[in-house]
Amino acid sequence: MAKGWRSLLEEESEHQWVAITGFFVFIILGALLIQGTSTLPGVNYSNNGLDAIDGRVLDIVYGDSDTYTALILGEDGGMIFHYDDAGIINDIGADYDDVLGMAFMTELHDGSVVVSPSKNTLEVLHVNDESSQRTIIPLTSNQETFDVLDVAEQRSGDSYRWLMVTDEGNTTGLRGFGSINAPLSSTQEAFGSATLTAAMVNSGNIGWNMVESLDDGTWIAIGSMTNSFSIDDESPALPTKHPVIGFISWSEGPTSPMLTSIEELDKGEIHSLIRLDNGSLLAAGTDSAVHISKDRTTTTVDFSSVSATLDDNGVVWMFGSQGSTSIVRMVDGVAEKMPLAQPLPLTVETSDVSDGVVYAHGLNANGEPATYTVDSLAIGSIESGRGFLNFMFFTVASIVMGVMIWTAFKRMWQNK
Repeated sequence: MAKGWRSLLEEESEHQWVAITGFFVFIILGALLIQGTSTLPGVNYSNNGLDAIDGRVLDIVYGDSDTYTALILGEDGGMIFHYDDAGIINDIGADYDDVLGMAFMTELHDGSVVVSPSKNTLEVLHVNDESSQRTIIPLTSNQETFDVLDVAEQRSGDSYRWLMVTDEGNTTGLRGFGSINAPLSSTQEAFGSATLTAAMVNSGNIGWNMVESLDDGTWIAIGSMTNSFSIDDESPALPTKHPVIGFISWSEGPTSPMLTSIEELDKGEIHSLIRLDNGSLLAAGTDSAVHISKDRTTTTVDFSSVSATLDDNGVVWMFGSQGSTSIVRMVDGVAEKMPLAQPLPLTVETSDVSDGVVYAHGLNANGEPATYTVDSLAIGSIESGRGFLNFMFFTVASIVMGVMIWTAFKRMWQNK
C-alpha cells in the first residue's frame, strides 16, 4: 500500500490531489465507523441466576476468581451459600431459621462476610477459610431486643470498629460496636473486648436503612424522612417520604453515635452507598446520585439508577431500569453514558464485581432469574470493535502520513 501511495504522490499534481482527497475520505469514513461501534463492548446475557445454583439472586458478595457468597430464592425457598474457587458449593445458611429475613451481607476487610441471622446477633462467615467456619457474636445491651439492618466497618489503627443500623421496634437507630482486633478469626478473641453502645436517639421521623464509613470517626447513614403533609394534590392527606443523608459522629467507647447534620433530597430512593477508592462516597438513587467528599461537601450527579457497584479500577457502574438504552459509567467523578447495542433485558436487583467483570442479577420480562455481565476491561481494547477500528485507523493513517512526509522531504532535497 505504501508503494502505491508513494507512486501517486510522485505523479503529476492532479494525481497528488486525488491522493490527498482519498486520504480525507479515509479519515471521514474511519470516524463514522468508529462512532458506529461506540456501543458498550464485552456485554453478555444469560437466562439464569447463577451457574452453580439457579434462582433469584437477592444479594451477593463476589470475591476473587469468581468466588461468591449469595443469598438466593429458589424452588425450595431461600438459602445462602458460598461458591469457592474449586467449584465447591458450601451451604452456609442451612442452620438459619429465616434466611430470607436477612437484611444485608457486608464484606469485611479480610474478605469474610458478616450477616445477622437473628435478633441481637451478628455472625462472621470466614468464607476464605478452607473449613468455612463462622464466628457468632451475641449483642446484648440491658436486655434490649433489636434487629441489625446494616453494618459498616472502619479502621482505627491496628483494630476496627463497626457501626450498625438497627431496628429498635418502634424506630430505627444506630449502634457502635468496637474495638475489634485484627486479624479476624473463627474464635471470640477478635470480638471479646468489643463493647456495644446504646442506640442513637432518633431525631424526628427518620427511618435509617444503610450506613458506610466516610473518615476517621465520621460515618454516613442513609434513610428516609416522612413528611406530615403530602405535596401531591390528589392525595393531600397521604404522608410522603424523601431520602435523607445523615452525617454521624462516633469513634469508640460506650458513648452512642451522634447525628451531627442531615441533608434532605427532594425525591427518589437511595439504593446503594458506595465507598470510592479516594475515601469519598457515592449515594446512588432512583432519581439522582450524590457524591459525598471527605470534607462533607456534597455534589449532585444527575443520573438515575436502580443498582450501582464499584469495579476493580475504581469505576462506578450504574444500571437503569429494564429497557434502558445505556449504562452510566463514572470515572474520577465524571459520569458518562455508555450506549447499549440492545436495551437492558432485565430488572437489576443486585450487582457486584469480580476480576474485572461486572455482574448484574435480576429478573427478565417473564419474572425469571437472569444475569447481565459487562467485561470492564473490554472498553477500548483491540478485541472490541471500536478498539480494533481505532488500531486500524491509527496504523493506516501513520503509514499514509509517513509516506507523504517522506515524499515531501525527498522532493525538497531534489530541488536544492
